[in-house]
Amino acid sequence: MTSWDPDLGLSELPPAEAVRVVRLVADRLARRLAEEIEARRLADDDADPGVPLERDVLGQELLIGEWIAEELGSVSQARMQRGSSRLSDATDGELRRRVVAELFAFGPLQQWMDAPDVEEIDVNSHLHTWVSYVDGRQVDVGQLWSSSTELVAFQKRIALRMGTGEGRLDTASPQLTLQSADGSRVVLVLGGPTEHGISTQPRIAIRRFVLPRLGIGALADAGMFPSDLVGFFEAVVRTGFTVLVSGGPGAGKTTFLVELCGLISPMERLITAEKALLELRLEDYPERHPNVVALHTRQANSEGVGEVAVRSIVELTRRLNPDRVIVGELVEDEALDMLDAASMCKRGSMATIHAHRPEIALTRLAYYVAKSNTKLPEYAVWNQIAGTIDFVVHIDLVRNQGTGRPMRRVTSIREIAGLGEAGGVASTELFGLDDGGQLVQLCAIEPGHARQMVLAGFDPTRFVPTSVNGARSWA
Repeated sequence: MTSWDPDLGLSELPPAEAVRVVRLVADRLARRLAEEIEARRLADDDADPGVPLERDVLGQELLIGEWIAEELGSVSQARMQRGSSRLSDATDGELRRRVVAELFAFGPLQQWMDAPDVEEIDVNSHLHTWVSYVDGRQVDVGQLWSSSTELVAFQKRIALRMGTGEGRLDTASPQLTLQSADGSRVVLVLGGPTEHGISTQPRIAIRRFVLPRLGIGALADAGMFPSDLVGFFEAVVRTGFTVLVSGGPGAGKTTFLVELCGLISPMERLITAEKALLELRLEDYPERHPNVVALHTRQANSEGVGEVAVRSIVELTRRLNPDRVIVGELVEDEALDMLDAASMCKRGSMATIHAHRPEIALTRLAYYVAKSNTKLPEYAVWNQIAGTIDFVVHIDLVRNQGTGRPMRRVTSIREIAGLGEAGGVASTELFGLDDGGQLVQLCAIEPGHARQMVLAGFDPTRFVPTSVNGARSWA
């Protein structure tokens, strides 16, 4: 059961009354906590602040533990004034648990946050919440809050609990991106008739990273690419090539990038750079990556100062003695710094980029590089890309012909072989889909890359087309 479930198992309280009490007490405690945080911020500057309360989860829990007895005592007193009995110890204990779940967990969303097969949770309003599963199913689980006002209160409790003091959800800042303790990305959008927000309804979008890290072979078993390509990816990573992973939103770029990183020797030092959220979380797996430094950006505080951008983070990676730099996602002017850092690393680096087609990935990368230095001539832009990127792996969401549900699949691998004669870069589609939708090898690896594979101890002839028509199937 979760705190929104009307059947709380409390015989002395009607179900609707139990839910009302839980949410009323949770709202009051959230307001008290917000006031306490603000009061401590405004305390004497000469005092030693220690850990700020907004970052001190244990301190918050201790305060809530003290206050919750007062609030439930008030509920019992109000019941006795109406001629009812005071709350029993069993009911008091159950209500405490439910209130804590509402404040420190995800309340009505908790059962899906706990489900191992739920990938996305999209709250469109207090009436409709869509849950997306790893097998492609999407289910509207219906109404979880009684009104949009109640949903907004829930949003603000999440912002208070998960925020760092540098982000807030209010009229001045009507959108907020946070990260839960399990690594899930939580996006809050303020809206509704009672708020001066940016949407017609309050919205919540949660993206969970639920696929276990079982190795690159597990992705092949799941149908992302043929199992014979595991050896190719191993050769690419361990030879030290720089790889750009492209694809649309939700295509599985981060999942694929994490498993590519799993092929890196544990003797190498990795520096990761991500925007706001730590989605790669390589540090969580020391048996794979014992020498990792994770960096992320920081939002400006309520006074508008203290922001640290991705570009600054990527630039910092060069001074941290990396063997490889891993950038979670290239989105803006950090692209030039990423290419600089990658070209100075001892081994190949990796990054992801949004693109619906593999050829667009390189064009978008060039745009980002040019945008980060408007004085850089076009030739220099393409020269930087051609001299750094070795392979582009593109992932698509394609329809399963049997179920009609989307599947994540590698649909193209392009090889970069220097500058093109007519400008841009010379790129060849090394692997692509044939007319039957099967991934096939279209040509042999470029000689320069093949020589590097030989030096790394791999046999590049394993990746040469052998069929009569020049295309080798990897079905």
